Amino acid sequence: LAACIPFVTLAVAMPLLPTLASLAATGPVSFQLAAAPLLGIERFLYGYIYHFPESFKRVCDGPLKPLRDFENGEYWQVAKHLGVIIKVFQFGVIGYDLAVRRSVSIAEPCLLCPGLALAGLGQLLNSATFNAIGAKGVYYGSQLGYEVPWATGFPYNIGVGDPQYWGVVLCVWGMYLMVAPTRDVRSSHFTVAWLETFWYVASMKLLESSETGGAVLRMLGLKAKKPK
Repeated sequence: LAACIPFVTLAVAMPLLPTLASLAATGPVSFQLAAAPLLGIERFLYGYIYHFPESFKRVCDGPLKPLRDFENGEYWQVAKHLGVIIKVFQFGVIGYDLAVRRSVSIAEPCLLCPGLALAGLGQLLNSATFNAIGAKGVYYGSQLGYEVPWATGFPYNIGVGDPQYWGVVLCVWGMYLMVAPTRDVRSSHFTVAWLETFWYVASMKLLESSETGGAVLRMLGLKAKKPK
């Protein structure tokens, strides 16, 4: 049953991508309804790999075997390529929102400068995470049974959990600030930034949380209960 999670999510989200433009044309609410699941599909994929690594391996040995064989049998490489493919949804929503739905113009300096700083800090956290644990660590190598060195240096020594995810959130907010027509973060201009924040926090606190996420999955009967 757990192996169906990424495929069900894909089946729901895929039809939304080609219709995103027509939905957005009818109003901001329609765009939000399309954008929300498209931005969340990546989070569900990674949550599935995190909580059900053995199930993911079986999928790699079955329907995804050609992709695994292409990568010399490395499960984490399959996870990486799936992540890259699914980035199309994230980049597609953000690109469409910023470049097609609105006329883009550089924000006033009081928004542009913080935006540049946030985007730069976000990229720093992201690249530092890859430097610290490598692509194998980023793409769930540890969960999939590979040896990944335990990192204690930057960015894992700044007291912030999941620095790469916070890096993405900061980068997205930075991008939207750089072209913001208003300082009001409650405006519709920042809808996608808020959606991205929601999904990444959901990943950190639920979808990729051993404690909270594991408890929910056990409650739903999708994961074996812990022995007393």
